[in-house]
Amino acid sequence: MSRFYTIMVIPEKEKGVKSFRIPKVIFNSAIFLVVIIIAVIGILTFDYVKILKQVYENRHLSIENRQLKEQIQLFNMKLNTLTDDIERIQKIESKLRVISGFKEFDLTKPLMKDDREPSEGHSGSHDHSSGRNPQSVLVPEKDRELLNKVKSELSVLKTNQEFSDINDLYERKIATNFGLTSGYSFTKEWSSLIKQSFKLAENFAYFDYRYSILRKISGDLEIRVNELDQYLLDRESFLKSTPTLLPARGWITSYYGPRMSHYSKRVKMHEGLDVGGPIGTLILAPADGVVKTSKKNYGFGNHIEIDHGYGITTLYGHNSKNLVVKGQKVKRGDPIGRIGNSGLSTGPHLHYEIRVNGTPVDPLYYVLD
Repeated sequence: MSRFYTIMVIPEKEKGVKSFRIPKVIFNSAIFLVVIIIAVIGILTFDYVKILKQVYENRHLSIENRQLKEQIQLFNMKLNTLTDDIERIQKIESKLRVISGFKEFDLTKPLMKDDREPSEGHSGSHDHSSGRNPQSVLVPEKDRELLNKVKSELSVLKTNQEFSDINDLYERKIATNFGLTSGYSFTKEWSSLIKQSFKLAENFAYFDYRYSILRKISGDLEIRVNELDQYLLDRESFLKSTPTLLPARGWITSYYGPRMSHYSKRVKMHEGLDVGGPIGTLILAPADGVVKTSKKNYGFGNHIEIDHGYGITTLYGHNSKNLVVKGQKVKRGDPIGRIGNSGLSTGPHLHYEIRVNGTPVDPLYYVLD
């Protein structure tokens, strides 16, 4: 059996045929080597295309993850706004309970003191030690604690067991998507992409935890509002007689509570609100009632007193002009006078008082607008 291959080269025009003898082993080895090289090139080409595809997918996933994080941050910002809305609604709901008599509350204590006016035993009017809003007393303690959790930062919530449980659930879900059934707490650190995906678990848990708390608060608030609604169905006439409006447009220049008297130069109880405004600004009746007094004296100057029934009376002092007379019936929103500077007044303003069975109370407990 021949051990050689003969290769003949036949020129087209010239004479002389050239022939080469190549051993079969070398020829077969060369063919095999060419096949191997072609196969390796094919595999490398396939892997290169696959890598390019993977790079494109990774870039797409990175952009998608970044957009997802931005969207979660946007949702958290919306949750913050929703939290403020719920807190404001809770205060209104609590005020409605107070003015309707559904909830007992000591109305003789100031709801909000004036920073500019000194009070006995205190240099400032806000409770800086507690760091709470002066009106936070109106929000139920349970809801205040839940709202504080909603407002907590992610770094603080990491120590919360309920948050940790939610975070673990999201991590397990992400691990399942990557095919990591066990030991993912260690392997998730091996790849930056996987680590980035697991980082989303905290963001998901942060949003989910805060959302669940807000649902609890809104659910409780809905129940309380429904209870209040049922109670108020029988109190319509009482509400019409309850002074829930600020009588004049302007700015509050002095709150209810102890303050330094401009005339006696000593701390005295300021039994109402002072609403500053231009002379002639209309004063409106904050509720239905009957004018009890409409006259002038030394202290309040031109002043009006309205009896709203149910033991509630209101007083309006330092008016430039009274537009109602004694015995006249008024409805909520009716004009009753104009802001002035009469009596013992340091500038144009309305002095507004609310008395319940003769006892002065803070008007802010009643004002809803």
